[in-house]
Amino acid sequence: MNMEMTTKDPFSWDQDPVEKIILRSMNEGVITLECNGNIFTTNPAATRILGLGEADVKGKNFREILTKDIDNTSFTAFFEKVVNGGSHSLHEELTFQRSDGQKVDLSIAGSFLEFDQCQPGMQSVVVVFRDITAFKSLERAKMRAMNHLSHEIKTPLAIIQASVELLMRRDQFSESSLKSIERIRRNLTRLTDIQNIVEEILNPAPFNPQSFSLTTFVEQSLDKLGNLSLFRAVSLVSRIDEVNQDFMDPHILDLILCTLVKNSIENTPDQGEVIISISSIASGSLLQVQDYGVGIPLSDQEFIFEAFHNTQATDYYSSKEPFQFNAGGKGLELLRLKIQSETCFFEISFESRRCKYIPTSIDMCPGLISACPHIRELEDCRKSGGSTFTVLFFERQ
Repeated sequence: MNMEMTTKDPFSWDQDPVEKIILRSMNEGVITLECNGNIFTTNPAATRILGLGEADVKGKNFREILTKDIDNTSFTAFFEKVVNGGSHSLHEELTFQRSDGQKVDLSIAGSFLEFDQCQPGMQSVVVVFRDITAFKSLERAKMRAMNHLSHEIKTPLAIIQASVELLMRRDQFSESSLKSIERIRRNLTRLTDIQNIVEEILNPAPFNPQSFSLTTFVEQSLDKLGNLSLFRAVSLVSRIDEVNQDFMDPHILDLILCTLVKNSIENTPDQGEVIISISSIASGSLLQVQDYGVGIPLSDQEFIFEAFHNTQATDYYSSKEPFQFNAGGKGLELLRLKIQSETCFFEISFESRRCKYIPTSIDMCPGLISACPHIRELEDCRKSGGSTFTVLFFERQ
């Protein structure tokens, strides 16, 4: 018996009216294309976001529709990468200028669907995008506010710090007064550190790759972090492979290590461990900082790289000393890394699983594995939760 194999187009609106209804009701723009670049379908959200008419685009090649404005080079280049490269799951954030002159910020993703051959009339490419103009506008407003705040506090902090240092040199203060002044000085240092981080967020350090001994450099950084956290019973374990580090900036690498290892120590109870590994992959080098700590609640994971977002309940939040378990932070360090990644040729991401015994932000870990009533042995804690931050250093051609 002969059976003729046919390839069904899974995105054909004529074949599936339910799918057509779903696509038309979506807030995200959807454009499907044939493998030659001809636009096959668009949903109303796509034409609304891009300021185009459905009749103006359907059946036409995306190159003649979307390249009318030179400012849309990055938008059309995204389509080219998916159509010509057969790329899968590409994701970018870019700006599109409409014919009416308005600019919209987009979060865009595209995939090339695998068919046996390129066939006319078959949707081979799907591009989905979302209008994030309001979000980006809020983000820019936040950065302007941070810039203004940084300038406003810089001079008063410098004056107060100089005054405190001058007072500390005098001998007529009682011991209790000196303790008070020392407490003021410590908190001034904390404020100054915050102000310096904000300055680095607003003015990221230039990318300066150098040749250096990676293993030695990482060991020295971890020794420094280990000495700063001697009061904690958290082990630092390193697994460093030989990789090409010529495209790494040692200053940025030290910043990444200090930020991520400190963050992991603060989220890991005593008797736990943090594993730092660097390995080589096809597209560059991969650095991972893995802990078996409390993990990040799912509701907070979307905002982990945004400043001033606390993952603890407000009632329990306090800014403790660096490296203390559950030390409160402002999230500025992770935001700084995210900003640096945009100009320093690395990509940062994370995966986290909240400890199943403390699922919400108001549930508290005792801070010592052996003191946890749910744990019989250390391995049980390792299986209950934790986080892994991953940094991919791209090898530039």
